[in-house]
Amino acid sequence: MTTGTNRGELPRLDPTAVAVFEHALSLGGVGRRRPDVPPGLGLAPEDVERACHVLLALRLLRPAPGNPDQLIPVSPDAAAAEVVGPREAELARAAAHIQSVRDELQSLMPQYRAARRARSGEEGVTVLPDLAAASAMLTEESARCWDEVFTVQPGGGRSPHRLRGAIDRDLAMLGRGVRMRTLYQHSARTSLATQGYVERLTAAGAEYRTAAELPDRAVVFDRAVAFLPRRANGGSGEGAVLVRDPDVVAYLCRSFEQHWSGATPFRGTSEAAYKEVGGSMRRALVGLLAEGAKDEVIARRLGMSLRTCRRHIAELLEELGAGSRFQGGALAERAGLTEPAAPGVTGPHDGVTSTHDGVTGSHDGVPGPRDDVLDVPGAPAAPVTDHAAP
Repeated sequence: MTTGTNRGELPRLDPTAVAVFEHALSLGGVGRRRPDVPPGLGLAPEDVERACHVLLALRLLRPAPGNPDQLIPVSPDAAAAEVVGPREAELARAAAHIQSVRDELQSLMPQYRAARRARSGEEGVTVLPDLAAASAMLTEESARCWDEVFTVQPGGGRSPHRLRGAIDRDLAMLGRGVRMRTLYQHSARTSLATQGYVERLTAAGAEYRTAAELPDRAVVFDRAVAFLPRRANGGSGEGAVLVRDPDVVAYLCRSFEQHWSGATPFRGTSEAAYKEVGGSMRRALVGLLAEGAKDEVIARRLGMSLRTCRRHIAELLEELGAGSRFQGGALAERAGLTEPAAPGVTGPHDGVTSTHDGVTGSHDGVPGPRDDVLDVPGAPAAPVTDHAAP
């Protein structure tokens, strides 16, 4: 039986208390000093005494007028009003106070929303209309960066003059202890300039990985400031958009981490640099063929020149014995060549078999004026690249 020892806690009825109350109803009362023991219930006097204490606490028994040694029963409605009523009133007062505090706090929401809108308009998104403005702001944020910077850089290898303009700034950040991570596409591995740049920065502590496909360019400093290319209304991407909105920046960070976890490490100059990702490149190419994508779309998504892309397609179709692009995609998919390979496992088409596909291949080395993906019509301009302005 619960006796209500906790402060403010009411006891609860149990079968013994109910039996004693019914006994009191039948007799009109029960003795307080020597409680009557209801016949036939097998209760000890001490059990009856404890039940009387519970019934008194719940106001179901009260001393008889003029005879305090006799306890008489009380209407349960009257007992509930006396016992529960004050507590209900106390709860109602507490609920009213809580609602009052809630209303006071909610009254500040219009000011909060207005300030957030103003801050978003002034600081959340800033359009940098041209290359000069984007370069100046990138320089400023690079100098301010203290913890980490990551870059998503789709397309092929970077041009030598852009890398020369970035290397000093990147080394300065690494010297301050900034963690630097960059995602390139696999096709960047064939660029001699990019290989040398990555090798030198990796020795200084930077990290690079490559993937077959990447989203658009992005540079994020200290998980607080992001640079994105201008794409609204079919824009070419020249200039940049500076984003400080924490929700947008957090989304970019999650997207980067997801792509980073599935990418392949790239450390710069190595005879096997391209062969390490040949299978991934081949599967991506086969998958796009199976989708029926056009050459221009495949080249853009894989970050290579149209000429190089068509060469890979022709070699792949010849290896598969396909008479058409669609047939080649279907044959490759049927053979399971579009499915991701298990780690450390290479299939018969996982190597890069073309004689032009070596790291220093004649077509895939430092891009020429028409081979550089940055010069392909519709590809992004390059102010947001390699952590620094070109």
